[in-house]
Amino acid sequence: MTLKQDMRTSVLARRKAIPDAARKEKSLLICERFLAEIDLWLASCEHSETSIRPLSIAAYEPMSSEVDVHPLLFAAYKRGWEVFLPCMAKDDPDAPAHMVFFPIEQNHLTEQRPAFLDHPARPYLLDDLHAQGWREADEQLFDIAVIPLVAFDSGLMRLGYGGGNYDRFLPKLRDDCFVAGVAFEEQHIDRVPTEPHDLPLPRIFSA
Repeated sequence: MTLKQDMRTSVLARRKAIPDAARKEKSLLICERFLAEIDLWLASCEHSETSIRPLSIAAYEPMSSEVDVHPLLFAAYKRGWEVFLPCMAKDDPDAPAHMVFFPIEQNHLTEQRPAFLDHPARPYLLDDLHAQGWREADEQLFDIAVIPLVAFDSGLMRLGYGGGNYDRFLPKLRDDCFVAGVAFEEQHIDRVPTEPHDLPLPRIFSA
């Protein structure tokens, strides 16, 4: 087992051990801090484009013991923002899976849940998704991006799940996109092992 794999196993075990009630409370705090920082960001920058269109937020559907970002998503709907969530997709059965983002309405979370939300790691054929009416979004449209992670350190370096999906996603975002990781304090480690090309996240909200 490599250092990163060993670290993932250790940190994920700590995250999983967080009691459900504490995880819910911590998740809510993280979402509140995220929204408060967004409000400061919007107030401090000349975000002229967003004055004529809704903000677009790319987030994720929590799996296992991840930070529950649903309070953030429902707040986004209330504010009139457009919400986008990821799906693992394949161009054909033999192709490698890659992450795409689809626009998700509030009723998709509460009533008419598409299968890919309940199985975030399962790959689906793009042709099948297109036949169901799903169309992937251009990452350049996103104003805000919420990034899940396995572990982080004080230098804001992120350890992911090892698939490289967010390593490929982050460079596609606009330079002025508000990017932030979310995690529990139990996921904080002394130092994330990095490669020369690895870059820190601009910010990480934790509780």
